[in-house]
Amino acid sequence: MPKKRDDGLPGEKLLLLYQLLTQEKGRHYLSELAPRLGRSVQTVSRMIDLVEIHLGKDALLERGMDGRRRYFQLHTAHQDSAEQAEALRFLSLCRDLTCMLPEALALLLDQALATLTQQLPAIPATSGTVGFNSKGFIDYTPHLGTIAQLREAISKRQVCQINYHAAGRPAPTIYRHAPGRLLAMNGTLYLQGYRLAEGSLLKERPTTFSLHRIKRITPTGEFFRFNPVDADSQHFGLDWHAPKRMRVHIATSAADYVRDRVWSEDQTIENQPDGTIILTVTTTSEKELMAWVLGFGTQARLVTDDMPTEIQGNEL
Repeated sequence: MPKKRDDGLPGEKLLLLYQLLTQEKGRHYLSELAPRLGRSVQTVSRMIDLVEIHLGKDALLERGMDGRRRYFQLHTAHQDSAEQAEALRFLSLCRDLTCMLPEALALLLDQALATLTQQLPAIPATSGTVGFNSKGFIDYTPHLGTIAQLREAISKRQVCQINYHAAGRPAPTIYRHAPGRLLAMNGTLYLQGYRLAEGSLLKERPTTFSLHRIKRITPTGEFFRFNPVDADSQHFGLDWHAPKRMRVHIATSAADYVRDRVWSEDQTIENQPDGTIILTVTTTSEKELMAWVLGFGTQARLVTDDMPTEIQGNEL
């Protein structure tokens, strides 16, 4: 005669259930716990209720449905603290990487990090582990108000009039603009978005502004509905013109430097018999690509045959 199944709540089963909930992270489905514990779904559900009663104040049992499957997931303060500590380590590293921050703003960030550190378990200090040797930088301290205005306009999708003094122009020009995002590149902050025609809320053409050349921002009280940020193309350079494929011959002495880096998401590298390489990239800023090539001196040269004499781009 088969042994009658015991539907009681023996201590060893409760202990096993507690170990499963605390040691195996993630969701625990009721339909999977039942066979592992050798109990019915109804019994396991009662066992979970009993475990929850005896959980400490630093633990929270999440209950939910994944489709038609009921699950349980235990969250503990220890686990949350560990995750927060790891996030804080990376946040501290990001602080070290923000070489363009004005000193006053960097100090505020340091103070915020110090406050967060005091609220978590002991965390090894990471600030100062990354350094920069910049040959020239833009002081964005006078432009913090502009950054704050742009962040608010971007979040609200608000049309703005931008008073912009382009390089080489005798006087500023006013543009009607739908701001999309702030972009950091090569030590410079840019504003990307779309120019709008007068009286229109439809995007006209993409436009990129150097943030430090923006003299004034005036919200118009109008709001746009389209997405002002195109999908990241990961092409070489900023979006100044239509994508174009170009080839660059790189000397042996600079081949490893170029080969170790990603210059365009669809780049190709052709190894040559003499140790040189030919890098083919897609660029939306031929002027930037040409400047990059010139930076190598005699170690790089363009090998494209259809280079235009001038690129009609946006204001830089």
